[in-house]
Amino acid sequence: MRYGRVTGGRVLRRRSFRVLSLGVLALFAGGAGLGLADGLNGRQDGLVAAALLLTLGSLCYRITRSRVHAGPTSLTVVNPFFAYEVPYASVQRIGASRSGSLIVLPKESAADTEGEGYLVVGFAGSLLDRFFGTTEKVTAELKKHRNKGRKLPGADGPVRRFLVADIVADGMLAVAAGSAVAALILN
Repeated sequence: MRYGRVTGGRVLRRRSFRVLSLGVLALFAGGAGLGLADGLNGRQDGLVAAALLLTLGSLCYRITRSRVHAGPTSLTVVNPFFAYEVPYASVQRIGASRSGSLIVLPKESAADTEGEGYLVVGFAGSLLDRFFGTTEKVTAELKKHRNKGRKLPGADGPVRRFLVADIVADGMLAVAAGSAVAALILN
């Protein structure tokens, strides 16, 4: 399975997630910094706290970085851990579910979706979405990209799934692992 970053194309994500991702980073990194400072002063609890905060912070950061990339021949759904590159010719439907979540349904039923399509975590239903209609706006824009790109060469083929690399989230996990090892050594 491929592991890599997702770049390129028109990036579609909630505006609130842009702000939240920075807030999550500041909150968890700041708290972990305090824990690391305690750990450097010889307190094992500070290192354990830093490891836990950074692990949870990495997960929260990945959630707030969920988005969709609309490229020339395919759209890529970027969820916290996995991304799905769906060629436009392979898309059966793009739309909102009953809960207001954005769903991309491929023509061929994929075993990992059980026939329900790929949920876009970045546009999972929210209370505010009913007022602002962000899911409907993104759905309309993705349909425009699909209609324009489905006849281009390379717009067909299978759905490709891969692990998402995120430098910040992966860095937080690396520091968390280092903090946990240091806490064990100091014990």
